Amino acid sequence: MSQTTEAACLLQSGSMYFRRIGLKARSGDVIFAGIKPGAVSLYFGDEPIYHFDLEGRWQRAFVDGMHYLKGLDGSVRSVGREREAGGMVLRRGTLPYAEAVDLDASIRSTALGLIDDLDAGNFEVLLPPPDRKPLLPERLRAFLESVAGWDAAAWFAHRERYISAYGPLPFLPPDCPNALVLQATLGHADGRAFGRGPAAEHYVRSVPEFQEHAGAVRRLVGRRIAQHKGVFLAGADVLRRPFEEVIGLLEAARLVLPIGVETPRSSPFGENRDDDDPDLVPTNLGLVHAFLDDFVPPLPDSEGWRRLRKAHLGRITLGVESGDPQVRSSFGKSWTDDDLRSLIADLKAAEIGVGVVVLIGAGGRAKAEDHLESTSALLAGLPLEAGDLVSLVDARSLDDALVDPLSDAETLGQVAALRSRVAAARPSKGPKLVAYNPDKHWN
Repeated sequence: MSQTTEAACLLQSGSMYFRRIGLKARSGDVIFAGIKPGAVSLYFGDEPIYHFDLEGRWQRAFVDGMHYLKGLDGSVRSVGREREAGGMVLRRGTLPYAEAVDLDASIRSTALGLIDDLDAGNFEVLLPPPDRKPLLPERLRAFLESVAGWDAAAWFAHRERYISAYGPLPFLPPDCPNALVLQATLGHADGRAFGRGPAAEHYVRSVPEFQEHAGAVRRLVGRRIAQHKGVFLAGADVLRRPFEEVIGLLEAARLVLPIGVETPRSSPFGENRDDDDPDLVPTNLGLVHAFLDDFVPPLPDSEGWRRLRKAHLGRITLGVESGDPQVRSSFGKSWTDDDLRSLIADLKAAEIGVGVVVLIGAGGRAKAEDHLESTSALLAGLPLEAGDLVSLVDARSLDDALVDPLSDAETLGQVAALRSRVAAARPSKGPKLVAYNPDKHWN
């Protein structure tokens, strides 16, 4: 008895796909096509597999045992598994331009081939279970035409729009996944990036400039906006700008994007959606997220944070290089533990969510114990609660110039020790500590 392919299984039980269809070729192979909120997927048996946004741009692919991810900037990452001593490891890399172009062309060719086969009647249509709606062949064909429209010229024009809309991307904290990035400030004030990451030239957009930028981003993402949950307001110094300017930035974002407001709903193919279909374009992006890694004035006061919360600033991630004053002074930071505690208390009083990012291995091997002891004591004493997230980031992933960095084993040991010490100090109501790799939070 032959094994059921993933495509055949999804046709019967792919609950996330509210509209789906199977196409059985004369060879007996089954192709699955399905729509889920914000995306369309194609499965050719067990592979290849393709996932697209509602504009027809491919985002993820699984081909010949390799995963590929296409960023909004048009670049392509490859992710594959390799066996090493001790088990399987993930290998990530950026695909060379020529190979990325070839992959784009291959996916477009696949869409064109499906259109030809649909037109020629080469498929037997397989319907989903009665409790699921079918994706009609004509609707699938319309979507495939949008995929086929992404030829080399279309991708080049898209890349040009991306470069026009965005500057160098900032550090993206882990507790705002799938947020739509808007850049109020670009680069890094004083040439200093969190964790001594790569710094870029600093530029501050005026509120009118920012509103134009938000509009350019909205046009760039198109109906991919259905995949975003929240807005990330960059960069790290934006909350240190004059207060009324920050309020103006939040108001400008709301003029362009569905933040805290209802918007019309639409289907991936442009026609009006059925009343009982799930929402395909979000009626509300939710809240605005931000990142802050310097906790001394200028910052809003308690009333200011409450006003920002009313303007839909919903979460702030705080970047903490180290709990040891000497180590963090090497990063150019002069804030005190009391500064951080007071800030978190003010944010929580304003009902603004709080996350914390902590470096693992900051200060290198020479300061390892000081960093561990002071950072665990700081985390144990912060007004964080069960459910609050503390993300642990390997300092080596940001700071290429780190002197005498910890080894892989020592880094894992410091993660385990930090978790253990914080849990021992706050066994029932402390925050959750998780390791985080910034390389995974890619555009």
